[in-house]
Amino acid sequence: MSLKTDAVKVCLVSLGCPKNLVDSEVLLGAAAEDGILVARDPEDADVAIINTCGFIDSAKEESIQTILEIAKLKTEGALKGLVVVGCLSQRYGDELRRDLPEVDAVLGLSDYSKVPALIKHLAKGGDARFVMDTRGGKAKTKDSDRRRLLLTPKSYAYLRIGEGCDHSCSFCAIPLIRGKQRSKPIEVLVEEAEGLAAGGVRELILVAEDSTAYGMDWADNKRMLAPLLEALGQVPGIEWIRILYAYPHTVRKEITEQLRENPKVVPYIDIPIQHIASPMLRAMKRGVSSTQVRKILDRLRDEVPGIAIRTTFIVGFPGETQEDFEELLRLTKDFRFERLGVFPFSREEGTSSFDLPGDVDPELVRERIQAIMDASRRVIEERNASLIGSRMKILVDGAMEGDRLKGLGWKVGSLGRTFADAPEIDCEVYLEDSLPSGMFIEGEIVGSRGYDLLARPVSSFSSP
Repeated sequence: MSLKTDAVKVCLVSLGCPKNLVDSEVLLGAAAEDGILVARDPEDADVAIINTCGFIDSAKEESIQTILEIAKLKTEGALKGLVVVGCLSQRYGDELRRDLPEVDAVLGLSDYSKVPALIKHLAKGGDARFVMDTRGGKAKTKDSDRRRLLLTPKSYAYLRIGEGCDHSCSFCAIPLIRGKQRSKPIEVLVEEAEGLAAGGVRELILVAEDSTAYGMDWADNKRMLAPLLEALGQVPGIEWIRILYAYPHTVRKEITEQLRENPKVVPYIDIPIQHIASPMLRAMKRGVSSTQVRKILDRLRDEVPGIAIRTTFIVGFPGETQEDFEELLRLTKDFRFERLGVFPFSREEGTSSFDLPGDVDPELVRERIQAIMDASRRVIEERNASLIGSRMKILVDGAMEGDRLKGLGWKVGSLGRTFADAPEIDCEVYLEDSLPSGMFIEGEIVGSRGYDLLARPVSSFSSP
């Protein structure tokens, strides 16, 4: 027998990057604080909210497709309201209002303080096409992320250290969407980290559009990431701190010192270099040459022994020659990045590369991406094979379910990560045991399966 309730229920679908996920958590935190219940599926909710991504074409297509799919539920009477927020809304709010009449409200990037009232308004049959400014709500402040309803496992949480970007890379629309760099004060981030740790979070993953520019907007142009890492390293309960989105030529020695000597900062860095051929780097307006990028990468290896380096490439940028691509492929094979992602170039309105001549044939782009990924996969598989028989510290994220369990022939299993792996984007460790999220264990590596490792739990580490 089901119990009836008059409480309003909302379902939120979060698309895009971890920074978008933080926005989703803030939005749900505001809703929950106002007594609104959170439903897992749109079919079980009164109102659905879609937090969109508008970074590249594939992300925009996914956002639009998701809106259309959920709009069907509203048309069929299964939903009372549909709200679209996020980067796509910030960038194309007027177009979404005009072209998607099923959507009741379109909000851009804000602190989402008005959203709970909007949800209740729609759930109670309020007027369709709710009149609200596309930007919606108040501008974000340094305190906007304090109240969040985490959507990540207990093991980790994203800590947004800043928002916006001061670079002018020719392919990137982020400054157009999220504006200039705005960093939070260190004391605010420490308080956020303490709150997350009190809730059982063991790993903090630092995110921003440019993490290495942290603090420059309020510290007289001084980079403050190293002092922030020192401060976060003092937060009880946090054992791992991971850096994402470092800008290549701004990873200074004070950062590598933290990666090497701070016991809480894992020796891992995400440093998107985008390309290695100097003509491409110039066209992308990256502010660095091929020689400089190679020196930076070599310095990371020298200054942080055992570091895991993750990077991303853009393939098919206008004018990319076979010679340019071959240089990128050689770097993939020779430098042997521990983790790597590749994306096709996407022409973005408002960026300086939008009208550049020299299109690369889409089929050739696909072939080039596949060649890079094949080379990267061989590197990872060789590394995984070399780890068999060793023991590693592993953070458990949660239970393994469905096809992966079935494929392994296991009745129970857990998913974990090593220091070399960020969640969602990197590799995983499969453990044949039922272990709680947030537990650190020592695991013996007993095998591999594609990109991922198989491990046998040996012992657990005591809670900090």
